[in-house]
Amino acid sequence: MINSIFEAILQVLSDVSSRGQHGYDAVVLLALLVNYRKYESVNPYIVKLSIVDDEPTLDGMGMVVHQALTEYNRQYKDKEEEHQGGFFSTLTSMMGNMFIADADEKLSVQTNEAILLALYEAVLLNRNFITVLAQVSSKVTSRSSLMLFLSSFNKDLMVEFIVTHMMKDFPMDLYLRCVQIIHKLLCYQKKCRIRLHYTWRELWSALINLLKFLLSNETTLLAKHNIFQLALLVVNLFNMFITYGDTFLPTSNSYDELYYEIVRMHQVFDNLYCMVLRVSTNTGQWKEAASKVTHALINVRAIINHFNPKIESYAAVNHISQLSEEQVLEVVRSNYDTLTLKLQDGLDQFERYAEQPKEAAFFKELVRSISLNVRKNVSLNTLSQDVLLKEFSTIS
Repeated sequence: MINSIFEAILQVLSDVSSRGQHGYDAVVLLALLVNYRKYESVNPYIVKLSIVDDEPTLDGMGMVVHQALTEYNRQYKDKEEEHQGGFFSTLTSMMGNMFIADADEKLSVQTNEAILLALYEAVLLNRNFITVLAQVSSKVTSRSSLMLFLSSFNKDLMVEFIVTHMMKDFPMDLYLRCVQIIHKLLCYQKKCRIRLHYTWRELWSALINLLKFLLSNETTLLAKHNIFQLALLVVNLFNMFITYGDTFLPTSNSYDELYYEIVRMHQVFDNLYCMVLRVSTNTGQWKEAASKVTHALINVRAIINHFNPKIESYAAVNHISQLSEEQVLEVVRSNYDTLTLKLQDGLDQFERYAEQPKEAAFFKELVRSISLNVRKNVSLNTLSQDVLLKEFSTIS
């Protein structure tokens, strides 16, 4: 680490010709150097990467990452014709595949762990890189449009993961992270009062379907996981919308649609309440965890118990066997004033991400895997890269 080749790597990435030949290897090398004994001593590559602000260099790194993910997506689509998608499904497929795979559903395309690690480190360490990546991936013209793009991008990514990974070998850890990411995005929107025009119904539907999955597989999942922790996070997302939705949902109609979805899918919430009440009133290891979910459902149940009788009464008075969506929304809009909800504290609080100590073991194992893979694939034909790096390292 004494003789730094950081500047040489940056030169490779900023130069169009050298990036085309060696950009991928340069990015992988940088990712490995950033992770070299970083938990045991001060790593100069971490500091150097965090302060890079040279636009051509960051653009070059962004292009390498984008091209690598695009190539993975092409290979993935060739192998699995039934899977469709773009950059979002590339990331969800790769991230999910790093951790889980049912025996009969394993992807035949090897996950590019090295590029994912490089992407993670660049986004985590360098605040300029996420802007570059967004500009590489779309037409972003201003900071405000960038923030809206990133918020929508991440929500799309999380929704796609939620709906595509409900499987027998349930990746609980990833689902917890996924829901926590959505929560942090909502907290940011609330804090900054960003009214995002987004397909919120797709998110609500994905979350409700996740609760349905947990309920349908209660016995199997409880043998391995604390499903009440995940259920609590999901219910509290709905509590965020109920309590603070007027600060970040784009229109009052969006708020009405939230209530419509809760009432329309009331059976899922009713079943969840019955399940957590049953577990919380019996002795057992999940008693306390289930009790928290019971308490968290108080406002969701208040909405259901308030509007359902009024919807049924409206249908009876007007002799309608099945109300249309607009008719239900009319009932909702007309009965807000008599709805009583309980203020819940701490909904907009979250634990800030910290790699140490929780994630250290994972990243050590990941770096070890990448290093072994790089050594296995290196060939004598790539020795010319050493010459190139030495050449760039002499640049003053």
